Parts: sequence; structure tokens; C-alpha cells
Amino acid sequence: MSIYIGETIKKLRKERDLTQEMLAKFLNVSYQSVSKWERGESYPDITLVPAIASFFGVTTDTILGIKTIEQENKIKNYLESFKELCLKDNEEARKLMKQATTEFPGNYKLLSCYLSTLVSYGYNEPEKLLESREEAERVYEIIQNYCTDDSIRVRAKSTMCSYLESLSRIENSGVNISAVDAILDEMPSMHDAKEIKAMMLYPHGTEKRYLACANGFSSLVQLLGEMINRKASCILERDVNAIEAYLNFVQSVMPDGDYGRSWYLMIFNYGYLGVIKHNNGDDKGAIECFRKEAELAVKYEEMPDITTHTSYLVEGLEFDKTKAFKGGYDNIAHAIKDALESGYPLSDEFRANEEFRKIIESIK
Repeated sequence: MSIYIGETIKKLRKERDLTQEMLAKFLNVSYQSVSKWERGESYPDITLVPAIASFFGVTTDTILGIKTIEQENKIKNYLESFKELCLKDNEEARKLMKQATTEFPGNYKLLSCYLSTLVSYGYNEPEKLLESREEAERVYEIIQNYCTDDSIRVRAKSTMCSYLESLSRIENSGVNISAVDAILDEMPSMHDAKEIKAMMLYPHGTEKRYLACANGFSSLVQLLGEMINRKASCILERDVNAIEAYLNFVQSVMPDGDYGRSWYLMIFNYGYLGVIKHNNGDDKGAIECFRKEAELAVKYEEMPDITTHTSYLVEGLEFDKTKAFKGGYDNIAHAIKDALESGYPLSDEFRANEEFRKIIESIK
């Protein structure tokens, strides 16, 4: 929780066109004290608060920032509720964020969350995607034109690119995939990412340098998996080498099985590989892939929320499972069980295989 006493005093002082020296004289304190209050380096003695409030003609609650703190807590609650809802019910998340941005129209974190719900609104329903277009463009323009936080602006660009790509697949939407080019040109390159830059900034031999390199490597392994998934999607019907190469690579650089941010990629890629092998007539290979997928999914859900990497290239880096992307599922093990039971395109004969049934039963 932030304390806003200094900010409030500065705001009230400037509204009355007073210098720090003038206010200090009225309060019988040094101007250095006032300067420190306003910079947040110290706070007025509690006995001074009523005098400051009386001088400015406001309540002590105003000086203490009680209303601001209440607003800050309400925004925090909105963001926490959004995080829970967006994985379960995007429509309810959208309604919540619309309410939040109506109440706090100038909060760019809330606006960014609202934009993400508009983009995913009826993801597989063209009418709903088109319906949210005007509002999505309005929110996006506000963020780009007025937000000074680069991380929020870049995230909004990424979100808008995804939205335009979805619209481009709708007949007669009037949107071509080339619409994303202008936005992509404004986004930072991979080499400008904070994880990459951090690896190069901290002095050699320091703990910060070591952990920055471990964090950067972990991010790159995850990104490599995302890239291979998209590259391989064009050739999977003919070739399984892309996925196998990624799985072997991650196992070689993280031999202790501490996959961190790449856990979900490892789990789901074994499933994709199993489906492909089954379609190619290699049912034995498919069984092994599904068995590995199930084992990893169960192991992931049984892991504590915080684990520490032990594999050499990421050793010492903490992995927080509660903040990790899981493909949009609350429980990966249950998602995999559903996929094995009915989601994957497998033949009835294969589903009746005793070994395959045991794999499903191993997921509780």
C-alpha cells in the first residue's frame, strides 16, 4: 500500500500557489522538512497533521490519503478478481472490467485488462468479435495516446495484433492480416527485451548477473517452444522432427526436469506428438508420448507453488507456479485427462487400448 501524504501536501501547496519556504513558515518547520515530505523521504510528525489539514481547509483523512488508499485497494481487488475470472469466464471478466474502467477511467492497468477481454470476447464467435471492435479500438487508442507506461503500451499493441489477426479470418470483416504490420513495426525487437538487456548490464561475477542470465535463459527456452509450435504447425502432417527437437533440447538443458516456464509446453507437446504419431500409424510411439504427457501433468500439479531450479543453466532461479501460464487451464492434469478421453482426434480402437486406458486412469 502506498502512502500519499507528501503527494497530497505538494498538490494542495501548488493549488494555493505557495512555495515550500512559505508553507514551512506557516507550520513553523524548516523548508527542508517540507521538501522531504513531498519527495516521500519522510512524513510529518503525527501531531502536525491536524495543523496541516486546518491550514489547507481539508480533513485529516484527506492529508493522510485515506480516500486514495481506498481507491488503490479497490483497483487492486478489481485486478485480482480479473485474474481469477479470465481463466474461467471471459464474459464475466469483460463485464467486471467494463465496470472497473467506468469507475476508474484513467487507470491504464484496468484499461489493458479490459482490452484483453474485448479481444477474447466470443473468440470463436465472429459476430461477437465484430461487435466489440469499436470499443476495442477506443480503449486501444486511449492507451497508446495517453499512457506513459511503456510496458502497458507494448502489451496493448500485442493484444491488438491478436485481435486484428482474429478479425482477418472473418469473411467480410474488412480487415487484412497486413493490418498488424504497422503495429509490429512500433514494437521492440527481441534484443531489446528486459530479460536480454538485464543479462548484459550487471557486473560479471555478481549474483544479479547470474540470476539475470538464468532468467533470460528460462525465458528464451519458453519463447523457443512457442516459436517451434507455430513454425511446426505448418508441417506437422508431414514431419514430427520440430516437436521432438524441442523436447530433446529442453531435456538436455534442464536435465533435472525443472522446466519452469516451459512446463506447459513440454506437457502439451507430448500430447501433440502422440496425436501425430497415432495418425502416422505409430501407436506404440503414441502411447509413450501420452504416458509422458500424463506423468508430467500430474507431477506439475503436485509441485509446490514455489520451486528452485537445480539444472545448471537456470540453477538458483525461482519458479512461481501461481504466476505461470498454463494454456488457460486451472488444472493442467485435468485438462490433459479431458483431452485424452475425448479431446484428441484418436480412433475408437486406440481409445480401447488397455495401456491407453491405464494412462487416463493414472490422472486423478
